[in-house]
Amino acid sequence: MPASSAWPARLALAFLLLVLSGASVLLWRQIEGVQQQRLDERVGYQARSLVRQLEGTLHLEVASLERIARLWNSLGRLPRASWDDEVERALRGFPAYQSIQWVGDDLRMRWLFPVAGNEAALNFRLYPEHPNYPLAIEARDTGEQRFSNSFDLVQGGRGFVLYTPLYRQQDGQRVFDGFLQGVFRVEPLMVQLLSQIDRDAFNLELLENGQVLFRHGDTTGDDPHSLQLGLSLLNNQAFSLRLSPTARMLEQLESPLPGVVLGASLAISLLLVAALALALENSRRAHALQLANRRYKVEAERREETEQRLRENRERLQLVLDLTDSSHDGLFIFDSGSRELLHMNQATYATLGYRPEQFAELLREDPEKLLPGFHRWLQQVREAQRDNLSRIFQRELIRRDGSRQPAEINTQLVELHGREYLIAVSRDNSERLQLEDRLQRLSQQDGLTGLYNRRYFDQRLQAELRRLRRAGAPLTLLLLDIDHFKAYNDALGHLAGDDALRKVSAVLQDSLQREGDAACRYGGEEFAIILAGTGLEGGEHVAARIHAGIAALELPHPASPLERLSLSIGLAVLDPVRDEQPGELIARCDQALYSAKHEGRNRTCLWGAALA
Repeated sequence: MPASSAWPARLALAFLLLVLSGASVLLWRQIEGVQQQRLDERVGYQARSLVRQLEGTLHLEVASLERIARLWNSLGRLPRASWDDEVERALRGFPAYQSIQWVGDDLRMRWLFPVAGNEAALNFRLYPEHPNYPLAIEARDTGEQRFSNSFDLVQGGRGFVLYTPLYRQQDGQRVFDGFLQGVFRVEPLMVQLLSQIDRDAFNLELLENGQVLFRHGDTTGDDPHSLQLGLSLLNNQAFSLRLSPTARMLEQLESPLPGVVLGASLAISLLLVAALALALENSRRAHALQLANRRYKVEAERREETEQRLRENRERLQLVLDLTDSSHDGLFIFDSGSRELLHMNQATYATLGYRPEQFAELLREDPEKLLPGFHRWLQQVREAQRDNLSRIFQRELIRRDGSRQPAEINTQLVELHGREYLIAVSRDNSERLQLEDRLQRLSQQDGLTGLYNRRYFDQRLQAELRRLRRAGAPLTLLLLDIDHFKAYNDALGHLAGDDALRKVSAVLQDSLQREGDAACRYGGEEFAIILAGTGLEGGEHVAARIHAGIAALELPHPASPLERLSLSIGLAVLDPVRDEQPGELIARCDQALYSAKHEGRNRTCLWGAALA
């Protein structure tokens, strides 16, 4: 290398050293930033997790109170003993509850559970001066649940109230019957939430309209790592959680890594530049020798490459022709305008029973007799290629004997010298289609009983409702539950329980008299039967056949008053004129089944009769 050309290389090495040093500083700053980002991500993850936990916990309790309200609204006022049982079940496992109460339509306290610790609320009445009075009136007028802001409880401390309006039927009218009130305390609720995190790692605040309602740890509003997320509690958007790391957590996350990386990067940069300087000198000496060798090799390589390319092209062409004739997939190439064949392999015509000339003539003269909808398919191929969509089509090919063969055809349009050619690869996928159909049937079947499963039930009920609503025909739904089945399993074992489920399922299937009727396993020991186009009389007839069939099994049941296995059935009929949803029909059946259970079991209850 001449001396005059060595200076640019040396300047380049000096510039490289500057660049590497700058990159080391940038890497150091980036690692510092990653540490801060990691801290922020951990705070963000923990904060979002706590928000989801708090919202999910409260929404579960909202759903629990709503379930009690539905029973109240459907069956009239619950007996006090039933109310206590339902409320005790809702309170179990949720320490944030202060109490669950029934406030009558005069807004006076009627029932309260538990009484211990809530004696101060026994004579409570919601007066217009109370801060929650407007919210309660809004819940009464809208018929929807409302979640209050925090306030001072008469029992002491701060808390919230979830107002759930109740109704009853009086003279055929829906009459307001007070509120089901769930009273939550702030302190136990937040203590339960704190059990989900490392208390020594995070500070936590619960804010209401920007004011601190609960605080854990030493928090400051100007902490750069703090994160505040809003809570969505039904109608109430006033609450939010603020989470920030503690000083102990910040100390744990500090690392000497950025400084170590900076020092190591600078040292490596110096060593690299020194190595490049040595390599530059060696390169200068080797350069002259390489130039001489290169000139001799270029000509020899050019000739060898040309000969090799010719050999490979000949072998590739022969291989393509051999492979296409031995392939089980059909391959044919034709002019899309004249439909003249350029090439086809043996599988194209042999699997359909044609000779080569017969296949070519049909494609040219009357392609609809070979591939039904040929012209529409060709247009779809052009549109798919133009819009960059899938160019794989499911079609049918007509065999020589007139039968049809499913075919998956992969297409490609090619323009050459102003003409359009279609390359098509067809495959007989009848076995795959049959397998997909079988898998579809298996996905709709319950593995234990052989009945349809819950997924099929939901889809079938929705489809039948739409169809029968257009036709103006009725639909009857039966929900069935095996009486005392848990006691049956406890007494005889789960193997006997599974055997009983299979025998009951066989009775249900044998009780159906029409092909369109469907028996499904709804869940556990619950079953559902859809009777499309069937009214009340037909539904009662099927229910009677089921009771008779179960009795004929004579399955011993040590824990049943009848000393044999029995069923309870809830029955409801859809009015085809009304625009009702599947959930409403299921709820009616569920209410009727509830009545059958409470009236002694081993019987059928109608939805209308259950409410009477």
